[in-house]
Amino acid sequence: MQIRRKSRHGEQPHYLAHSLYAAELGAPDQGLCRPTPPRAPDVAALVHPGMVIRTSYGTGGTVIGVEGPFVHVAPDGSEYPHFTIVYVPSERFGRHGKGDLNWINECVAVDRRILKLLEVDLDEVFVKGPVFLRG
Repeated sequence: MQIRRKSRHGEQPHYLAHSLYAAELGAPDQGLCRPTPPRAPDVAALVHPGMVIRTSYGTGGTVIGVEGPFVHVAPDGSEYPHFTIVYVPSERFGRHGKGDLNWINECVAVDRRILKLLEVDLDEVFVKGPVFLRG
């Protein structure tokens, strides 16, 4: 178990920002972003509603939408498009409500892998295929 405490005044935290939101809140940010290579398929081309996904950290479900692209402009002026995958638990697909929605933000496609925008974040999204509804 790791114990975390607030940083003392002037002390640098021992962790890096794993999201743009954490960086905005003041977590140290190395500023290293993953670009989707030119002419390569992006997240919206690889993930569609009805596909079953899982993450490297143990969550997942059935995709109901892909939002974006959103563009992050780095301090050097480089633009990094990224997407949000919206999903629901597979057992709730087709009869889900607002409370079932989950989001995976800042997704980029690199070599047909779905990764997070910031390089320090090693999370990955895996596409398992379409859901098959029982009738």
